[in-house]
Amino acid sequence: MLKALRVFRGLMAFLTAIPVKMDESFLDIAARYMYLFPVIGALIGVIAGVYARFTTNILFFFSETINAVVFSGGQEVFLDFVAKGLASAMTIAFLLVVIGLQHTDGLVDVGNALGIRKASLEEKVEIAHESAVTRTGALLALLVTFFTFLIIFLTKTDVMIQALIVAEVTAKLAMVTTGWQGTSPPSKFYEDRWEKGRSFIDSINKKHGRFAVSLAFSLVVSFALLSFGGVVAVLSGMLVGGIMIIVGKHVFGGVNGDVFGATNEIARMVALFLILVVSLCVL
Repeated sequence: MLKALRVFRGLMAFLTAIPVKMDESFLDIAARYMYLFPVIGALIGVIAGVYARFTTNILFFFSETINAVVFSGGQEVFLDFVAKGLASAMTIAFLLVVIGLQHTDGLVDVGNALGIRKASLEEKVEIAHESAVTRTGALLALLVTFFTFLIIFLTKTDVMIQALIVAEVTAKLAMVTTGWQGTSPPSKFYEDRWEKGRSFIDSINKKHGRFAVSLAFSLVVSFALLSFGGVVAVLSGMLVGGIMIIVGKHVFGGVNGDVFGATNEIARMVALFLILVVSLCVL
């Protein structure tokens, strides 16, 4: 029981900014139990989903009140539009706060490297991790954040909790997939901070049993919540993970912490988009 609690706290310390009492061993714990990332993803999704639902209901209440008192019922559509937009923006902001912006930072670094066309891997690594943000890095982060916001805005309120749970589970499965099939950058590119990324890959790489546990959990939870749409989202996470392995190989010579972070953000966006598309097709 105590070990399970310690593992849970270690994973929470690594994947979120939620304050938990944990020493520096949380990195080793998170790496060793990377295959349990989707479990923490489900918890993050529950927290974000409840927040989104609560915020939306509160803002719609204020919208209806203002419409009835001030506009005598004449601005219902416009005020509802504004309320849903504010709730969606607040949900994205809340998610970024919960995960501590660490994945967004990885997304920016990958974008920095992608914007460098005629350069060696060494130059890409160096420029990608400079303190300055390139136009490509900023654009990639803004686009992913904006489209995630837009998709949340278009998602029906009554399935918001389920959609966010499945999206976060999928995002974490995508990270696991990247570590399962990816390879670390060449040793000559290693900096001290990159040792963290290598430890995660070593813990899950080609360990099919651990990946099966991660995939099974993701499929069961997602199917239970969203049926076919949930399964499609989970499969998209595996696809995004595979694509990011190729991207990581191209820009860094392999998978590092930045690739993991970018994978999380992109996989969440894709999962939410597919959930929205499937829900519209069902209608």
